[in-house]
Amino acid sequence: MKTFSKIGLLCLAAFLLPGAAKAQYQFGYLSYNKVLQAMPDYAKAQEALNTLQGKYKEEAQYNEEKFKKMFADYLQGQKNFPEQIMLKRQKELQVAMEQGISFRQDAQRMLDNAEKDLIGPMEAKLDSVLTLIGKENGLSFIANTDGKGLPFINAAAGADITEAVLARLNGKVIPINDPQALTAPQAAPVNNESTPPTPAGTPQPNP
Repeated sequence: MKTFSKIGLLCLAAFLLPGAAKAQYQFGYLSYNKVLQAMPDYAKAQEALNTLQGKYKEEAQYNEEKFKKMFADYLQGQKNFPEQIMLKRQKELQVAMEQGISFRQDAQRMLDNAEKDLIGPMEAKLDSVLTLIGKENGLSFIANTDGKGLPFINAAAGADITEAVLARLNGKVIPINDPQALTAPQAAPVNNESTPPTPAGTPQPNP
């Protein structure tokens, strides 16, 4: 009985003394956007999106200049044109304006779809890594610190897993909240790893 009590006291002391046992965190936290933007393919995807957005903007400006010229011609000739020509020009202006609005809406929709195609696979890969690290470390959940949703985090209960996630994305395994300790040269394979596709849907300039 005394022996059992001594063993129990030793276990309790090991649990209570700082550094006596490996810290067990209840949850992890990180900036999702910071880690996503640090991924190797993110810069390529952003460059592709910027290029596509530039082409859409160029086409939208072309349509706008075309409409302005049509409207200027209409104002200049409205006193001299016969009624039938005036009605025809008015209809052409209406169609041109509606086409310009429709193009801007379509361009935004295509940009949104291109962003999903380019960023989506990276988000899926990151989510897989977060799930893997969460399960390996027995975390109840992983919180995203982006925005102001988490004004306070108890560092004793939660671990900043940013460096551990970045390392795992690069094929290395390090303990959470300990970026200096490298425990393995290669990580377990992560699903959904792919090169961002080239977005489709670039509009062709009008002649």
